[in-house]
Amino acid sequence: MPTELDIKHNFGVYDNIPDLAYFDSASTTLVPRPAIDTITHFLNSVVVSTRRGAHSLAVKGGIIVEDTRKSLATFLQTEKSQISFQKSIPTAVASFVYGFDWKANRKSKIVVGQGEENSILVSILRAANVLGLDVEISPIDNKGNLIIDELEKRMDDNTGLVAISHVSPGLGTHNPIHTISEIAHQYNSLLLTDATRSAGLTDEPLTSLGSDLLILSANIGLMGPPGLAIQWIDKSVGEIHKPGILGGSSVTNIENNHFEIALQPDKFESGYLNIPAIAGLDTSLKYLTELYAQGLFKHIKTLSKYLVQKLSEIDTILLYGEPDDKNTIFGFNLNPESGINCHDVSLFLDESNIAVRSGVLCAHTLVQSLSDDGIIQASIHAYNTLEDIDRLADTLQVITKDFL
Repeated sequence: MPTELDIKHNFGVYDNIPDLAYFDSASTTLVPRPAIDTITHFLNSVVVSTRRGAHSLAVKGGIIVEDTRKSLATFLQTEKSQISFQKSIPTAVASFVYGFDWKANRKSKIVVGQGEENSILVSILRAANVLGLDVEISPIDNKGNLIIDELEKRMDDNTGLVAISHVSPGLGTHNPIHTISEIAHQYNSLLLTDATRSAGLTDEPLTSLGSDLLILSANIGLMGPPGLAIQWIDKSVGEIHKPGILGGSSVTNIENNHFEIALQPDKFESGYLNIPAIAGLDTSLKYLTELYAQGLFKHIKTLSKYLVQKLSEIDTILLYGEPDDKNTIFGFNLNPESGINCHDVSLFLDESNIAVRSGVLCAHTLVQSLSDDGIIQASIHAYNTLEDIDRLADTLQVITKDFL
């Protein structure tokens, strides 16, 4: 059965493992060759940090950063001043929470969804511990859906921040961010949304969701190099917010123990930027845009529908959530009575060069509500094929037959 996209030749890992069926894109997406070539060229010919250097190499580095920022702005349908490059999701979250003026805004509480990854949840918990803030967890149901009524019960005039992801890890559940935004804003609360697992894989502009702050990894849906995060901030919020983490060119003047904070986006970019990854991301965005023209969204829907069908045909598979053809992430386990845990299944699959993620997926509060031992996460991207899915399903059938 043919697939619409035949692009594995654009990813070097398949040179080394030609029969690889890679289902771990929600953790680390494969990076296309053109982006790797861009990184290599940058390291061989530029290398230099962008920060206010006058010599030609520094100027070239600065141009690369701003060109990528412009590409992201076009991709996200926003202004480039609203986009900043971050070291990681946890540091971006921590900087925002530490920088928010809780006292002036008369706020003292954060509401976080139970389905949040640790990069969001633990960063907030730690910052709240330091600042003396209250944190309430808004629960999900047994299908992984955020319970909106329970979210509303936790909201009050003390709530300064709500953190809910667009797409959850493990299950790929799509949260109703538009609705959540309306609820948060009724209480003059800001909405922080982790868009890592939807960026690049949805045709809805992320900046139109109603969130005040979007944070995402460059390496998941966008196919960028690892080690780079992106922040988008609503213009009105970004103009007045003072980041909690500053340094390098995020300030403009320092005299004795006084400093002046730079304008956005500079004030959100403390320290040395990961310019090799930024350079590669620009090329990845161009590559991804070409895939859109080749029918990426239709291809993903075809794969998604087929994967749900094949997993549902295996009687011993417990499929979590309510996956449909919008999902790129699927969580499952073998029947608990089998005695075979998620890591055993992952290792058996790996022997056939089929890569899945297993365990708590850095999302303890979500995954442990489903299984104490963890779950298996299979996630797809553009390079996956129907043949990959057949191999996954067939091997799961073999595991079932041989070990149950």
